[in-house]
Amino acid sequence: MKKAPRTLFQLLAFLALLVGCGGGVDSIPASDSDAASVLYRGNGGDPGSLDPALAEDVHAFNILTDLYEGLVAESATGQLVPGVAESWTISGDGLVYTFTLRGNVRWSNGDRVTSLDFVNAFRRVANPDTASTYGFLLEPILNFAKVQNGSVSADQLGVTAVGDRILEIRLAQPAPQLLSVLAMPIAFPTHYSAVARRAFSNPDAFVGNGAYSLIAHNIGGLTRLRRNPMYWDAGSVGVKEVVYLPIVDPGTELNMYRAGELDITNTVPPEHVRLLQKERPDELRIAPSLALYYLAFDLSEPPFDNALLRQALTLAIDRQQLVSLIGRGEQPAFGIVPHGVAGHVGSEFGWRALSDEERLRRARALYQEAGYGKDAPLAVKYTYDAGDIHEKVALAVSSMWRETLGVEVTLDKREWQYFLQTRDRRTEWQIMRFAWFGDYNHVSTFTNIFRSGDPQNLPAYANPDYDRLLAAASAESDSSRRAAYMTQAESILLADHPIAPLYFFVSKHLVRPGIAGFENNVLDRHHSKYLFLEQKP
Repeated sequence: MKKAPRTLFQLLAFLALLVGCGGGVDSIPASDSDAASVLYRGNGGDPGSLDPALAEDVHAFNILTDLYEGLVAESATGQLVPGVAESWTISGDGLVYTFTLRGNVRWSNGDRVTSLDFVNAFRRVANPDTASTYGFLLEPILNFAKVQNGSVSADQLGVTAVGDRILEIRLAQPAPQLLSVLAMPIAFPTHYSAVARRAFSNPDAFVGNGAYSLIAHNIGGLTRLRRNPMYWDAGSVGVKEVVYLPIVDPGTELNMYRAGELDITNTVPPEHVRLLQKERPDELRIAPSLALYYLAFDLSEPPFDNALLRQALTLAIDRQQLVSLIGRGEQPAFGIVPHGVAGHVGSEFGWRALSDEERLRRARALYQEAGYGKDAPLAVKYTYDAGDIHEKVALAVSSMWRETLGVEVTLDKREWQYFLQTRDRRTEWQIMRFAWFGDYNHVSTFTNIFRSGDPQNLPAYANPDYDRLLAAASAESDSSRRAAYMTQAESILLADHPIAPLYFFVSKHLVRPGIAGFENNVLDRHHSKYLFLEQKP
């Protein structure tokens, strides 16, 4: 692989200068591996926690999927594959999952991984004292919510060790997304000694069951992993060491990549995408991602309790022009579910096929039908958070509304922390920009956030038919009928226009020549165990 001859100490000093690493970084001993067996990865920022029960950011998830493995895992292309469990069965009613663990799975300290390790890990997530932010993903498990609110004891949770290698999970209701959730850090097993000593980020006491073990971790500095010889599939793991660098600024990351100090970037500066497409077409990887950028209308009060007005504003947005302006490779969104979601046949706005002229003509007609026009223009506030892209989108959309419909738009920009507080105070916003990044490769990660009463339901959308179809899909064991329910539900939501979807995100990475195994996938997860370093010819 192409790498500048630079020692790890020099790299750390350089990183400290660029991104302000805290004290203690220079004290990390140099790796005893030669450069050709070490993979340097940009991570976009510091992991908030390396405790699987508490992790809630992608910076942590990237590292944790190297350090641990759940019952189910993901392939390089994002497909579900057996992990710790070599096989599983699902009851006909979809309520009982029985997993058979591999016989050769061990912790990094040599202890056997047993079904009881999973029972204890799930109970810990459900324990209210743990305060697990991502615990909601396990709510379909029988009694999970009751354990979490303290009404029943943890031993009533629907997770049972039938034997050392047999684990049974009982659900309160069918949850087709369960297998996808089980591949996430929230469902990883934890070793009792690591829990007792809170040793999740302590290299000297760390115990994991993944392809790699933790050998260095400094807040604000690098995180270094080494291949775990106890991993059940260690023989297929090609990279000896992985170094994650918490580089926040994409420009700094690009400079380090160009200097040979990074092998894979976390992202690419938007303003450099077009140039890199010309300069490094074989190294720039752009792929559809499981994420949606949208505008939410506050349906709880006028004027956006008027569906005609919502539809008029949605129609007036030229999505192709918008993504061209952003220039990062994003794809126009005419639905809420990105392309590539497993088993889903997407639905799109019925007006998608209209020409631009027809689309704008219909937008103006609906605007007038809703009671607005030149003599009675709509005055509305558009709330968004500070950031170059959000500013561009806000200016572009407000201009389209003003030119097409005559809408008077007040732009309300807020810093991130105040922006998040504002979303819960409906009297302070009317239209708000937001984005949703799918947690797992299943359509429900997008459709569920618009259920009546869902805490993530930003527009306060409520349609009994929509809720009924989602419930029917969840209870349906036949995959084709379940997919049909989901498509119908998405069609109902789009017809109601509670949001204006703008575009689907794309993932953007630079991958150095000589690195094999990096595959595009909608989850944008690239486990180090699938990567290989090839020597320069």
